[in-house]
Amino acid sequence: MILDKIKDRIGNFEGLMGICYMDLTTGESCNAGNCDVFPAEGMVKLLVLIEVFRRLEEGRIHKNDTYVLKKEDYPRTTERTVGALEHMHEGAVLTMEDLYKLNCIVSDNMAFNILLKLVGKDSVNKTLQEYGFRRSVINRPIYDMEKIAQGIQNYISVQEMESLFLRMYKGQVISNRASNKILDILCDHQKGNILSYYFRETHKIAHLSSIDEQNIMDMGIVYGSHPFILCMAASAPNTRNAESIMRDITLMCYKNSNKI
Repeated sequence: MILDKIKDRIGNFEGLMGICYMDLTTGESCNAGNCDVFPAEGMVKLLVLIEVFRRLEEGRIHKNDTYVLKKEDYPRTTERTVGALEHMHEGAVLTMEDLYKLNCIVSDNMAFNILLKLVGKDSVNKTLQEYGFRRSVINRPIYDMEKIAQGIQNYISVQEMESLFLRMYKGQVISNRASNKILDILCDHQKGNILSYYFRETHKIAHLSSIDEQNIMDMGIVYGSHPFILCMAASAPNTRNAESIMRDITLMCYKNSNKI
């Protein structure tokens, strides 16, 4: 069984790991690991994207609405950040579509913070709660050093993310059209260290990944004749080891879904 194979692969892992797998053809699913809730890191970008598309669907915002980059938008940190916007000049004009695509396609931290400022974390969390998600929550922007010093963190539940991807696959997040558009954006996500590692570039995978000093995750849908959802997260001093394990599990799940 796939669960036994996954448990065997993660048996000696030193750290926290959570894995959720679902075969979208047969409905076979399993959960493994010793943790479900993790610091959200880059996965918060999917959470804010849901709220943005809810407002787009309602007509409260439009994809061609413009935003002008301001001095206060730039990260106030000496840490290495992710994305493109911090390299653009103050006063650059972006559309809402620019922001939400950069937010997920290149995991742009500035784009996320701007979107969160525009829609508000309380609105994001309320929308998540309406879908029954209680453990995935946004509590602060990225690189809010004051709140970080206070121990305030963003969190995601691996199981809730599996449920979110299943609902999007079924067209049940906001609307069928919105679900498909969100998944299309995630298919263009440019980080390919885990879920997409063993596949050709042309293989369709709607996912979002995040790698930090001690946290690593990749979650999404691997398409094909036998598509499956795979959501994985780990917290450990050695993220390279976790990355290798997750790659192997991805291949195991692909072989299980395709009966190879």
